Amino acid sequence: MTSLTGKTVNLICDFGKTPVPEEAIYRSKIGVMDCVGVALAGSREPVGKVMGDYAAALADGGEATLWGSARKVVATEAALVNGTLAHALDYDDMNRSMLGHPTSVLAPALFAVCEQRRLSGRKLLEGYIVGLEVMARIGRIFGQAAYAKSWHPTAIMGALGASAGASYLMGLDRERTVHALGIAASEASGLKKNFGSMVKPLHAGSTARKGLWAAALAEKGLVADAEVLDGQFGFFEMFNGRQAEPGAIDDDIAQLDILDAGLVFKQYPCCGGVHSLIDNAVSLRQKEALQPDEVREIECRLHPSRIAYLDRPDARENLEAKFSIQFCVATALANGRVGLRQFSEAGLAQPATRGLMPKVRVVPAAELAGFASEVIVRRRDGRQVSSALPEPRGSKSSPFTEEDMTRKFVDCAMEIMSAAQAEKAVAALMSLDTRDDVGDILRTLVPS
Repeated sequence: MTSLTGKTVNLICDFGKTPVPEEAIYRSKIGVMDCVGVALAGSREPVGKVMGDYAAALADGGEATLWGSARKVVATEAALVNGTLAHALDYDDMNRSMLGHPTSVLAPALFAVCEQRRLSGRKLLEGYIVGLEVMARIGRIFGQAAYAKSWHPTAIMGALGASAGASYLMGLDRERTVHALGIAASEASGLKKNFGSMVKPLHAGSTARKGLWAAALAEKGLVADAEVLDGQFGFFEMFNGRQAEPGAIDDDIAQLDILDAGLVFKQYPCCGGVHSLIDNAVSLRQKEALQPDEVREIECRLHPSRIAYLDRPDARENLEAKFSIQFCVATALANGRVGLRQFSEAGLAQPATRGLMPKVRVVPAAELAGFASEVIVRRRDGRQVSSALPEPRGSKSSPFTEEDMTRKFVDCAMEIMSAAQAEKAVAALMSLDTRDDVGDILRTLVPS
């Protein structure tokens, strides 16, 4: 199969023919642990409470667990709820190849499949790698095009990735995998216009559900177009604005994206586009002992493509603040940190932060590619200090340790459970590759 669709199907169906590198399994395990942790904390957010009310109306006795509870519901609904919680804080990981959030889509969908079919944790991690690989390879072809056209890559590429991972776990043959991708491609959607609203985290949950649903329908015999990624009216023409050549996708499974571009983990619960700015602001406060009343102006320099959705000078609501350069940088300078509490009602109203926000000036800097940024602070006495970074901490060039990730999980999980229980949950999740029953792990997430 030499079309784009065919090569993607080859990638999915041939994945199990070669040994999976243990480093890829380990990195996937860290990604899954991080995703579950931020989902537990996300359950306390306003959108988490909405999803909790939605879940309360669902019938009990299904095949898949709602994370953080003992309840089981139908698999597609568990994927919806868990995926939305995983993206509720915008604290979940990113992947540079797809320019989106892979694990908040993949982990909820694949846990549901594994619970439903009693598959092992090792199998889940293999499905995760397959799904990420599909997202990443398609993302590399897209580049910035879909993002520039106002599509949310997490949602549009996530639909294909989730259906790919689910198809692998279900053991679908080539023909049914083709149809799973075809169904998922028609279901793909997600607008950047909803960034800063509850609908953005819903993108992840809805996409997890769609990917799982697409694979399940294909397994039952629902037929789609056999070359949905290709040609006129195809996925690439629709979302990328142009068709792509079959050679644009490589179906060689030897080079895995998780070992190359990898996952970018977040140390701040807000949009990744502001993270290097926050790093700069925190660094300046620490090195220069800056106090808010000393500051006359804060110049934030970053690429124009990020300014369009991050320039929100008067953000006052939790989700909007996560996409506000002004709020995030002012918070960093006022507090020396940006954590879960800074996005609480009290944090949003903090006088020091509100006083600094009007002093933030956002300046487009085309030479600062990707996620690079510079922060220049001008003091009232005329002195000036600055800090610049090519990438935020947590990226490939400045990775977190396993200890860093464990601390983050415990901090998030303590929103609903004790520190001791959170530590046990970490240990369980980090043993995912040795567990025959993933349900055992999810039971450690139920608050005592």
